[in-house]
Order: sequence, then C-alpha cells, then structure tokens
Amino acid sequence: MPEPNCTRVHKAGVRLSIFLLVMAGGCVTGTPQDGRQADDLPEGFLRSGDTIRYHDVVLEGVDAAGFRVLDGPFCTDGRRVFHFTSYREGRNYFLTKKHLVQELIGVHPASFTVLGEDYAKDSAQAWRRNEAFPVADIRSLKALNAWFLKDDAQAYLNGVSVPGSHGRSFELIDMAYASDSTGYYYIHDSGDDMTIARIPCEAASFRIIDHIYASDREHVFHRGTIIADARPAAFVVLGSSYARDDRSVFFQERRIPGADPGSFTLFNDNERSRGDVYYAQDKDHIYVNDAPFTGVDRTSFRILDEKYTVDKHAVYYRMKRMPQADPVTFKVFPHYMGDADAEDKDRRYGDGKVVE
Repeated sequence: MPEPNCTRVHKAGVRLSIFLLVMAGGCVTGTPQDGRQADDLPEGFLRSGDTIRYHDVVLEGVDAAGFRVLDGPFCTDGRRVFHFTSYREGRNYFLTKKHLVQELIGVHPASFTVLGEDYAKDSAQAWRRNEAFPVADIRSLKALNAWFLKDDAQAYLNGVSVPGSHGRSFELIDMAYASDSTGYYYIHDSGDDMTIARIPCEAASFRIIDHIYASDREHVFHRGTIIADARPAAFVVLGSSYARDDRSVFFQERRIPGADPGSFTLFNDNERSRGDVYYAQDKDHIYVNDAPFTGVDRTSFRILDEKYTVDKHAVYYRMKRMPQADPVTFKVFPHYMGDADAEDKDRRYGDGKVVE
C-alpha cells in the first residue's frame, strides 16, 4: 500500500531538517583548508588548524597545539601569556561588543598562576590584567576581590599598596570597611574611582553603624572622617544622609546650624531621590540637604521632584522662586520631553527656565 501523502511529506521534512542541522553545525565549527576540524575552546576562543581566534581577533604567532585558556581572563600557549577581555564603549555601547587580547610582557609562563578576577602572579611579580606591579611577598599573594589583594606583608588596592597596612591580618568587613591588626579602614567608592584610608579611631571601641557612619568611644565618623561635636552615645542615623544626637542635626559630616533634633523629620519623598537632593523639616524650617529653605510656606509645601517644589504661593526650582510659574497647574514630566521637563497652563519649562 503506498504511503499517505502526509507521511511522505513528514519524512521529507525530517530529512531536510537533518540536512540543515548538519550544514549549520559545519558553519559553527568551520573546517580549515588543511582538512582538520576546528575546535571550540572556552570563553569564545576557536582553534582552527594553526590559528587561534578570540571572536574576531586572531592571535599572531601562537603555538596553536599548546594553546589553552586558563581560569579567569588569561590564556597561554606555554611560551607566552595573554589577558583577554570583551567590552562595550561610547555611543555604540548597546550595538557593538569589542574584543581585546593583550600579551603580558616580561612574564614567566612556567610559574604563572591565576589568582582570580583580573589578577595573577608569576615567580617574580604580580599582574593586574596585562600590567605587572611589585608586591612585598609574591609567595603569599592572594586576591580578595576584584579590587583588593594581600600578601603576608601588605594589602593592595588595584595593584597599589595600602600605606601602613598589615597584609596577613587584613580583612574586608564589607564593601565599605576593612580592618587589620593596626586598625580600621574606610573604602570610598565614587563609581569612577575607589580609595581606602585609615579611620582615626580607637580600635577597641570602634563599631560600624552602617555603610556611611561609624563610631568609637569618643567620636562619630562619616565615611571615615570625624564629625566635629557629634556625641557617640546619643547618635542616631535618620536616613537620607541625615543623623542627629541630643544636641544637633547633621547632614553627612556637616552640622546643620539651628536645626532642632527633637522635632527633626524627613520627607517620605526622599525615597525617590537619586542621591543628590534630600528634604527634611523641624518645627521652624524646611531643609534641602543642609540648607534652610527660607520664605516657603511650610503648611502647603509639596515636593514635585528633586528639582521642583511648590507651595500655595509659588513654584520653586532648587529653592529659587519661579515668578512666571502657576502653582495650581504646574506639573513635572517624568523625563525630558524635547527641551522641557515641566509645564503649567501657560508655559513649558526646562531646568526652571521658560522654554520659548
């Protein structure tokens, strides 16, 4: 009995699918001209005959047969060592991914050991990516995270020794604090740079309050710096960079003159802050960060966003009155729309100025 048409079509489809899969597999691995099969290696490397590729980068002059990818972003052919990375940059950040392979100059391949993250060492020196840096004791060197290393003598941040540190006892407490047998350190991460500095504290009584504040028996510290006149026993963190004791209110490390600690409270709108502008009040004043907002009506005051506020009399941009703005109909856009970020019934505004 002849096969139904549907069966013949199904089998033909299966044969076509198998053919396409075989062809696709050949396209993925490729076949060198000498007839040897290409070999996929870890991390985006490909061995094809006598050629090693990292994505679209060809590694010149390597021994393909001895080539291997090490743990972490390093690779070697036994004679040379390389650091590799993929990254995005500039205006094409979301469109184009770039690939880079850099040789380590002056490395000793036979003793080369990956430490983790972008760090490694050989018998003579340490390496951060493809750059060498000196350490006190190469034998005991180990990486703590992407920024810190230590050996038995010292600690290191991005390959630079931490002055006065004792490496063997050095430990990271969290991303803001570290300690060793000599004392405590504050780690400041600005996003573009990271620094570490010793906190001038009494180690025996030192305690961490949060990622910004700490104290000892005599002092309170903001990011490792002493806050003048703050009383540790009465010190309370309020949030949004505000704190108080029984006599004063502080914004970051600065005392706010005249602020009343007993009535001082924060606005809930601070939860939407991007981290630059915060609002608070006491029985007499409204504050923007550590500055009193003079002339505003406290009973009708509202926060529209970090830049714009309003009361029953006026609209304000960064505490400056906008004389042409209507407080009743004024509204702020969630983001810039063309050249404007706000409007009222008569006008559009950008950064507090009328947009013509």
